[in-house]
Amino acid sequence: MMLSKVNNVTIREYGLLINGGEHCSIDCHSVPKSAFDWLMANGLGTGEKQQELVRVKRHGKALALQVVNFVGVLETPCLTRIEILPKTSSDLSELADARKVLIKMLAAVENLTLQQFEQSHLQLLKQPLHELLISHFLQAVVLLVRHGVRSEYQRLDRQSPFLKGQLQVAKQINQRPGRQHYFHVSHDVFSPDRAENRLLHSALKQILKWSSSSANQRLARELLFVFHDINESSNFSLDFKAWKDDRSIAHYRPLKPWCELILSYQSPIAMVGQHKGLSFLFPMEQLFEKYVARQLSRKLPSNLHLKSQVWSLSLTSHNGKNWFRLKPDIVIYEKQRVVSVIDTKWKLLDETQGNTKQKYGLNQTDMYQLFAYGQKYLQGIGEMFLIYPKHAAFTSVLPCFQYHNQLKLHVVPYDLETDECNLWLSS
Repeated sequence: MMLSKVNNVTIREYGLLINGGEHCSIDCHSVPKSAFDWLMANGLGTGEKQQELVRVKRHGKALALQVVNFVGVLETPCLTRIEILPKTSSDLSELADARKVLIKMLAAVENLTLQQFEQSHLQLLKQPLHELLISHFLQAVVLLVRHGVRSEYQRLDRQSPFLKGQLQVAKQINQRPGRQHYFHVSHDVFSPDRAENRLLHSALKQILKWSSSSANQRLARELLFVFHDINESSNFSLDFKAWKDDRSIAHYRPLKPWCELILSYQSPIAMVGQHKGLSFLFPMEQLFEKYVARQLSRKLPSNLHLKSQVWSLSLTSHNGKNWFRLKPDIVIYEKQRVVSVIDTKWKLLDETQGNTKQKYGLNQTDMYQLFAYGQKYLQGIGEMFLIYPKHAAFTSVLPCFQYHNQLKLHVVPYDLETDECNLWLSS
């Protein structure tokens, strides 16, 4: 069977993919020549709309491809399935830990319903990412079926040997000879063939092609039997627009983000070419930024509110127009007054490198950027925060950075396991 030929590869961010050989680690893994060549042709950035997925690097005397800061799953036409996990630690930690962090972040940012995630067994988390996502989607569909697959009245125009519903007089008058014993009628039918069910049918068909797990394949086939009399979606865009949100189908709501993800209606990243294989790829910088913003908004005091990706101010004014827009990741407000500015960076700092040369691994450009934010959004007075992921080498807030006496920057760790982040916001 085709599914048995899938070659699974698991690697971390910034790991190397080698053309052939026997390399097999999360930072350096061999792939077949066909997969390597396809990534060379389709994964390199072109400077246009295509995003950079890999970079060419040297590995000894040979060329290698380094995956950049995208995480998720990608399948090449030769059925090499590459799982890219976030680099949440500088050491070779358990893959299950990185997978758990990624699933939790995706669940929050993509509004995916993962009811059993917190109780997931270690064995479950050892599954490849796509199998874990498929498993949760299938369980969500099982829950929907238990609550009932909804039908709706639909208008049907047809020719019938008996009169039912409304007679379409104009069509009946123009009925061709020999067909006068048929009636042109229009009437309502109560049918499950509605937009939501068509999209679910298409999503189930798609994951049946992707999954290599016998348990997931078996459950997907059982669920497809439920949707057997329902057509697949022929136009994803129109059917998503027709997806209703009324009370009668409230139990369908958690399934819409799943269908959008599986059917790539809101594809995280598009690859070049006509290959229609599995592709769940997410920019880790954006994923971390959105996740932190989502979690912080839940913990803010009631008098404060948060906005993401604010574009309200610019660095300069030129000929009466604003140039060089300043776009901080997060701005905290009390009513209309800016309380603080926060930026997030997906990078592993090292708190032991607190010297003038290494500077903890901080980027000078980021420091300049935060200074501009402070001058424009806080009028040079206040406290700002730069958030990085917490790991073994970065566990506590760094000593304060002072631009001047009234403008300060705090570099703080965000714990992705406990969602703890040491922010102090003065209102």
